[in-house]
Amino acid sequence: MKICAICKRESRGFGFIPPPLRASNPNNRKRHKHFCSMNCQEIFSKIYKEKNMIDLTKNEKEAIESALKPVGEYVAEIGMDRPLSSYSREEVLCLIEVALGAYFDFMQGKESESEMSEVPC
Repeated sequence: MKICAICKRESRGFGFIPPPLRASNPNNRKRHKHFCSMNCQEIFSKIYKEKNMIDLTKNEKEAIESALKPVGEYVAEIGMDRPLSSYSREEVLCLIEVALGAYFDFMQGKESESEMSEVPC
C-alpha cells in the first residue's frame, strides 16, 4: 500500500515524479511521491515549486527576453515547421549556444553600463 505524501492517507493513483526522471526509470522509485487526491498533489506541487524555483531579477528577465530574437532567427533559419524533437544533436547544441550567448551578451552589457555609471567624471 502506498501512502499520501501530504496527509498520510492511502494513495489513490495520483503521483509526482521529479524532473528529469521518467516513470520507467528505476532510479526514481525513492523520489516518487504518491497522493490520495488532486488537492494533496497540488499542495505538494506548490511546496516543490517554492523550494526549487528561483526568483529572477529584473536584469535576468530582460536578458531572457533579449535572447528571444536571436533564438527566433535561428529557429527560422533551420525551419520553424520542425518540432524540437526532430532537431539533430548539433542543432540543439547550437540553439542552446545562441540562447546563452544572447543572455550573457546582455548581462555583460549591463555590467559594463554599471561600471561606466560608477566612474566619476
